[in-house]
Amino acid sequence: MDWRLLDYSKEAEDTATNLALFVSEIPQYKIDITGDIAELYGISNALQTLQKALDPARYGRASGRIMKDLEVCLPSLGFTLDEVQDIFKKTKRKGRLPGAFPGTPQYADMWEDALSDFEAQGMSLPVRLECYRMYLQGMFDELRG
Repeated sequence: MDWRLLDYSKEAEDTATNLALFVSEIPQYKIDITGDIAELYGISNALQTLQKALDPARYGRASGRIMKDLEVCLPSLGFTLDEVQDIFKKTKRKGRLPGAFPGTPQYADMWEDALSDFEAQGMSLPVRLECYRMYLQGMFDELRG
């Protein structure tokens, strides 16, 4: 069974690493961003734990109980990670007003725009990341009984 859990785990970690660059650029959002980074690492850890747990030698049939949950969760998680990655792509676009130094983007504006987009979709980024982490951890708890 190939759910690419480790690929999603790596993508969550890469997203956290990239998000860390925003902390120094927009210190007024440091607490929020570091919270999001922590959730991304929590998601990565939950995915790695699930990968190990889904080994048939460990939980056998019990792993079948979470397959439908993974079919829902992983594409949604991938979409969210892609949305966050899109924030980083905006830092490389030309024609934006400069940030702290000429030629740098307005990180605060990009961050606020992204947060507004998540809110418009129905769930803020911090709540969304927390839900993914808790859901993935819940799947592991289900496997253990």
